[in-house]
Amino acid sequence: MKDALDIRFDFSLVLEKNLRSGEGLAAPRLRAALRRAEKAALAVARRHAAGEIGFPDLPFRETEARRISRDAARMRKRFTHMLVLGIGGSALGTKAVLEALGGEGARKGLAVTVADNVDPDVFFPVLRSLPMKKTVVVAVSKSGGTAETNSQLSMAIDALKKANGGAWKDRLILVTDPEKGIFRRMAREEGIAAYPVPANVGGRFSVLSPVGLLPLAAAGVSVGRLLSGARRMEALFRGRKPEENPVLFAAAVYAHYMMADPKPVHVWMTYGEGLERVAEWWQQLWGESLGKKRKDGTSVGQAPARAVGVTDQHSQVQLYQDGPADKVYTFVKWKEGKERGNVPRAAFAPDMSMLGGRPLRDLFEAEFEGTIGALWSAGRPIVRVEIGARDEEHIGAFLHFWEWVTAVVGECAGIDPFDQPGVEEGKKITRALMGEKGSSSRREEFLRKMRARTPAVIRVRKGG
Repeated sequence: MKDALDIRFDFSLVLEKNLRSGEGLAAPRLRAALRRAEKAALAVARRHAAGEIGFPDLPFRETEARRISRDAARMRKRFTHMLVLGIGGSALGTKAVLEALGGEGARKGLAVTVADNVDPDVFFPVLRSLPMKKTVVVAVSKSGGTAETNSQLSMAIDALKKANGGAWKDRLILVTDPEKGIFRRMAREEGIAAYPVPANVGGRFSVLSPVGLLPLAAAGVSVGRLLSGARRMEALFRGRKPEENPVLFAAAVYAHYMMADPKPVHVWMTYGEGLERVAEWWQQLWGESLGKKRKDGTSVGQAPARAVGVTDQHSQVQLYQDGPADKVYTFVKWKEGKERGNVPRAAFAPDMSMLGGRPLRDLFEAEFEGTIGALWSAGRPIVRVEIGARDEEHIGAFLHFWEWVTAVVGECAGIDPFDQPGVEEGKKITRALMGEKGSSSRREEFLRKMRARTPAVIRVRKGG
């Protein structure tokens, strides 16, 4: 199945006639799955029309993208570095696009560092490494109440003040809710520049908002082309019937393997430099959106797992081929790589002579096909996706594709793919343990439960 963007979605290896293990979709079940996906997409579209969700609007915010591009151009004249502070959806999309497009040095722009971990052994060296006189700091939090980002921001502001004195404020940008929250209040009271995240767009669906667009534009990414690709995917999704619609077909397949023929694990195997970060972005999108409880209390979900080809063929594929049949697989690769080069003919062991004089890429492609072939032989359901070009339009389309697929699968499963109650509970406990005002009862209750647990602790000390 192809579209004008040259992204190839191949669902052949989930069809019963191609998958003789009994794990495939027979024609009647496929038709039912497609009808269910179409109905679910209409339900999501109704929520969008009512203003409840906003991610489908992001590709069409072209005026905002042009303003961000102009602002980023001015930043590139003043600064050499950008430090982005955020976690989860406030960070993963930016990292995914940057790595997918070639990483640092692939374009003329600021050197963008995304700090998404409060591990002191990670964050302090990052902060020390940056030239704070030439660094602009971008803090991303929709509520402004994210403990990790606030702690990072406090330290970054301290570093900005030490390097720039009273001029620190014009080296700080906040990306946050348009009206409310700690960061919005800080922006107003301190006169700090701020960009809005639409109130109806959650973090993991926000990469095409200023959350991702601002740092990406600063790095030299064409955010106009990124949005153009997403718009083309949106038009394709809305204009094709289910049998020829990659979003609906994919949603039908994945919903089937989450609900009708449950596979509790969804494995992404990526083949191509930069795609590992895209898989990291997808992992949050899939796990946080679809791991939920229904209103009746039953749990649904599918654990997202990442594997990198060819490295993980030697660490994971044995399990995938001969282990339990509890997984559905998505293989993602660039259609073509950019590097060329042959393996030398000389110095080969006799049984490795087939490698001599051949392009190294031939071996890489054979590894991709061989792994799919091995899993197919074992009866595993497989979707394969090949992305035709490593550019902004294709990446924008690909990310928007997965946002829609995730939303439709969630609706098929009877849960809300746009909330995250489990994540919120963890945040509340963390803030209570840190002594947040008004949370002492929660902290004491949590500690009481921990003290009451049955211990099973083994400690090993030096010297026995």
